[in-house]
Amino acid sequence: MIRILFFLVVTTVNLGYGQANNNAELHTSNSNDTTLVITGDNIWVREYPKTGEVVFTLNDGEVCRVLEKGEEQIIRGNRDFWYKIEHSSKIGWVFGSQTSIRQNADLKSFEPFLEHFLETSFFGKKIDSLMHFRASIITDIIHKEIGFYRLYNPGAACARYQSYDNYSIIMPKVDTPVFFAEEFPEDGFCEKSSSPDGIYYKRIDSLPRYLNMDEVFEMEKINIPTKYRGGPKVKVNILYKEWIIKTMYFMVADNKWWLVVIDDCDCSA
Repeated sequence: MIRILFFLVVTTVNLGYGQANNNAELHTSNSNDTTLVITGDNIWVREYPKTGEVVFTLNDGEVCRVLEKGEEQIIRGNRDFWYKIEHSSKIGWVFGSQTSIRQNADLKSFEPFLEHFLETSFFGKKIDSLMHFRASIITDIIHKEIGFYRLYNPGAACARYQSYDNYSIIMPKVDTPVFFAEEFPEDGFCEKSSSPDGIYYKRIDSLPRYLNMDEVFEMEKINIPTKYRGGPKVKVNILYKEWIIKTMYFMVADNKWWLVVIDDCDCSA
């Protein structure tokens, strides 16, 4: 009789513990709901990722509950994930780069960004003309606080330059560029390069200096606001038919990649 009573007590305690545990897990699951905030206006929310019909739109600052994380995709140079969300009882899919949980801007995300930039603004295009006329495709990747610098050498020194006298020049058309991560080509600046044609990019510690020709005639640093100075920086060399035809510098600020410098100095500098 004593053994039977002991068994019943232990069984009751175990059942009670199991119920408490299940309730705790349910509570934990409910309390860990992830939310995201929309960044930008008139953001499309689709019935399903990639090609789904747009079922509603959201605007900057609207908060949504995340129901599911979907596949990774590259859209307009942005590598990110699709997220199934709920907002005001409506459900759909939004691309992560348009939200507060966008993927971090790093070297992994740089190449898709660079490829999209070159495809839309450089290869077969008049990039200096786009700069001169402040086309939105260019101004959208220039940070308002950091600004943009163009370096050129009208003489022996490489200086900051504002003119776009050659903005009718069309850059060569390259349909399938080859990318070389964390590499620079051999020569290609003053002498022909032995490296294969392609896009070479590598992380660097600092941006180039330029000659201040206004007053002091001294080499100066590019003035980056203090809060952005620690952002990752990348130098890009575009090698075409054995020569570097363009050198550009990009950096991260506010978790996005931005164009900061186009260096058009030649080897006489």
